[in-house]
Amino acid sequence: MQTSSPVRSSADGAGKQPRARLRILETTDLHMQLLAYDYFADHAEPLTGLVHLAGQIAALRAEKGVTTLLFDNGDFLQGNPLADHLACQPTGAPHPMIAAFNTLDYDAITLGNHEFNYGLPYLRGVLKHAQFPVTCANIQVLDGPALAQPFVILYRDVTFDDGTTRQIKIGVIGFVTPQISTWDKAALAGRLVTDDIIASAKTYAPQIKAAGADVVIALCHSGIGCAIHIPRMENVAVPLAAVDGIDVILTGHTHEVFPGGSQTADQAVDPTMATLHGKPAVMAGFYGNCLGVIDLDLDFAEGGVRIAGHRSRLQKGECTDAPSALQDALCAHVQTAHDATLRHIRQPIARTDARLHSYFSSLIPDMPQQLLATAQQRAVARALSATVHRDLPVLSATAPFRYGGRAGPGHFIDIPPGPLALRDAAAIYPFTNTLCAVRRTGAQLRLWLETAASHFCQIKPGIADQPLINPQIPAYNCDTIFGLTYLFDLTESARIGPDGSPADPGADRLRDLRYQGRPVADDDVFVVATNSYRANGGGGFAGIPADDILHSSTDSSRDILIDDLRQRGTVQDQPMPTWRFTEIPDTSAVFQSAPAAKDCMPTGISHAGPDTDGFDLYRLTF
Repeated sequence: MQTSSPVRSSADGAGKQPRARLRILETTDLHMQLLAYDYFADHAEPLTGLVHLAGQIAALRAEKGVTTLLFDNGDFLQGNPLADHLACQPTGAPHPMIAAFNTLDYDAITLGNHEFNYGLPYLRGVLKHAQFPVTCANIQVLDGPALAQPFVILYRDVTFDDGTTRQIKIGVIGFVTPQISTWDKAALAGRLVTDDIIASAKTYAPQIKAAGADVVIALCHSGIGCAIHIPRMENVAVPLAAVDGIDVILTGHTHEVFPGGSQTADQAVDPTMATLHGKPAVMAGFYGNCLGVIDLDLDFAEGGVRIAGHRSRLQKGECTDAPSALQDALCAHVQTAHDATLRHIRQPIARTDARLHSYFSSLIPDMPQQLLATAQQRAVARALSATVHRDLPVLSATAPFRYGGRAGPGHFIDIPPGPLALRDAAAIYPFTNTLCAVRRTGAQLRLWLETAASHFCQIKPGIADQPLINPQIPAYNCDTIFGLTYLFDLTESARIGPDGSPADPGADRLRDLRYQGRPVADDDVFVVATNSYRANGGGGFAGIPADDILHSSTDSSRDILIDDLRQRGTVQDQPMPTWRFTEIPDTSAVFQSAPAAKDCMPTGISHAGPDTDGFDLYRLTF
């Protein structure tokens, strides 16, 4: 068990009306992590994967006197080389994750944003084998049959403590981040549109109640975020909890945990009781590293069923020496594809003369990012060579993806000198986004970099060992723009907040922005090679207007990297000087990285000792 909330019960009526227990289980953001295997590092990864939650699910369901429901909250289909292999070679057989959901007898699921990465035809083919309802209320399919129903009513028998069994109706409604129509525009334009989550909830919640639902559960593939609703906002779980008719929130998307995690208490969010606007909620991490559990106490009175109390908790999976029959069945669904994926990702594509790692990837420019940036830069230069834009300077924006963080101390790139395999390219860029070339002015580049600088906390001069990293802003939203040189002054506050909105409009962390040694003026014009997710406003960055997208490749950024590495043959580069922090005398900050990072600390970084959750603590001296 990881963390839990206390029991909340009403004093009046406790023990007076017949009471029953309804248990709600959540998986979320599995990202095709069915097995306990890290395909990017090519080794087993204990205590991740749906297979290690199977025992917990079975045990929780087996408890007498408890009615249990199991849901998945989206992002189950994409996220690792196994997922890509399955998408590239569809067989017509049930998709292994859907087969696993069927085996575990899921009661319903919703769709996450990454379900749409491979396009609607593939997603339809996957979902046709589902033996459970798929609900997603804020999408409208314009091309072909619907993917999901807005909501579903589940009929379940529950046993009350007076010995009676009564049937109750449970309404289940799903939501996905509305940004999918932008992030996957190339695949979805003209085929699917999305609606605001809150508007959709207000439309359907009365219909669910009118259908007789005693309890309404929202499967919300959206993070907790802020309490103030902005139309089409990405992380909307708190405003959703305020909608009349919604009783329970299952949330996800941001790979956080709730209860616990980085959420701070306020009028709407209670991390101790695990409530949003007083309603039970849970968020169960990612990759199957834990299972979300909400136990509801239901009282039965003349007016029907009401929620009298709840307890939310997170439970980690179990790793046993002898797999159960259920675990064996789950593994059997994917074994053939797993073996084929390993054969594929182990294919060599190049060599490296130096160790390539990401242990300090958001603090200093590193070689994995530089390799991707160079590949993107070359591809864009070729694509624009015969256009009117060929003479514009080409820059390249990248961000780290294996950087530790919530995924733990094993979630880094560390490639020794020697062969580079396909798995290494997938570790550098794990997603299916395509390459874009966008036109940006100097002023727009400043805003881009100010947004990236929000990854860091504000630093007070003269104080030792302050926290360096803002836990609300992951490193994959800390872009480096190669081709420029610049400084970040962390004595300034962040201009941009975690949700991409202005936090301190007058703040200015960016210093000495230069191109080839010359200061960048606000009206200078550049081309930036970036991925389609960032070009379309992903991660809280400003979206690029269509007129400023000069080129959109049909090739993924990862494939472009693979081709570039093959053409290189051997990686012999050294990291380019791109950016650094300004000096702050007599000041230091601390951050987490893996214990193995001790072997490759750059100048200005020292080892500060062991830390929690398997990480070590490192010190940056400004």
